[in-house]
Amino acid sequence: MSDADRRDSGESSVPLARVRSEPRTRAVAVAVAVALGLALASVHWLGLIAAGAAASLVAPTVRRGVAYALGAGALALVAFAVSLGPAAAVLPEMRPVIYVAAAAAVGLPLLGSLARGVV
Repeated sequence: MSDADRRDSGESSVPLARVRSEPRTRAVAVAVAVALGLALASVHWLGLIAAGAAASLVAPTVRRGVAYALGAGALALVAFAVSLGPAAAVLPEMRPVIYVAAAAAVGLPLLGSLARGVV
């Protein structure tokens, strides 16, 4: 199939453009990107940057990419709190440390979302 036939049939030759234009495909891609990013973040903090970058790359606009990255960061923060279990009750007493964890959970995915502005 030639490029002209693809354009005529509505089929995109670039997979990323297809993902960005189809809502159902985009939802699956965001879920997979965030899941992989959080899996990486459980091993190393650079996974938070990867989660933000991967989630934002499938967004149709830069603004939505930032929103997807913030969602990935919020999900990482919730996963962190859940992983603490009953010890989460003492989080307010750990003020300086918890501020760093919360800032990293929000800031690092935002840093990764800058990739959407480039691509």
